Amino acid sequence: MALGALVLLATAVGGGTYAYAKTKNASNGQAAAAGVATGAGTAVTAFLVSALLPFLALAAIVGVPAAGAYFYLNKDKRKALGPGKGL
Repeated sequence: MALGALVLLATAVGGGTYAYAKTKNASNGQAAAAGVATGAGTAVTAFLVSALLPFLALAAIVGVPAAGAYFYLNKDKRKALGPGKGL
């Protein structure tokens, strides 16, 4: 991802968070802190996802069919929990 697009995305998310916080009657400092935190988190997450995208795509291409095959082949072995065995 280009640096300019990353900065634009982080700024947009941070600005949106600031505006949302202001609608909830937050102070300027609280709203600004929330905007900066979410903007920085968005930038870091977008950078990591773009760096790891080839590996994530490969994992999805291999993992999703493998999980589907596993659940399809083991569908007869699954049964509901008995009474009192839930969360």
